Amino acid sequence: MNHIMIYRGIEYILSDVDYNIETGKDYLGGTTKFKPVKVELNVSNVKTDQVHYWINEITNQYADFVVTNVKTDPDKISFDIGSPSMEDLTAQDIEFRMKEYLEMNVPPFDVKELKVQ
Repeated sequence: MNHIMIYRGIEYILSDVDYNIETGKDYLGGTTKFKPVKVELNVSNVKTDQVHYWINEITNQYADFVVTNVKTDPDKISFDIGSPSMEDLTAQDIEFRMKEYLEMNVPPFDVKELKVQ
């Protein structure tokens, strides 16, 4: 089943393939210093069939980011995010980019609150 996402007034047909989410989980072990931060979005009006695709697109827009541990509930979406190639990336840096991403890519939900820890 394909999904539709509207970006800047244009409808795009989306694939069910989450080709980037969880692919970076190998960075979490071993000798890397990758320490992701947790992103939590308190939301409403969630279009659950589009959330994973929207999150997956974060890794396309910010190619150095790795996203893991995606959880979707009717009122909360959470995931871990970080970059193994940018060890000095802070939660404030991630928050800035998440706000930018939310502004540039209409999410399939209404955001009540964004928390980055």
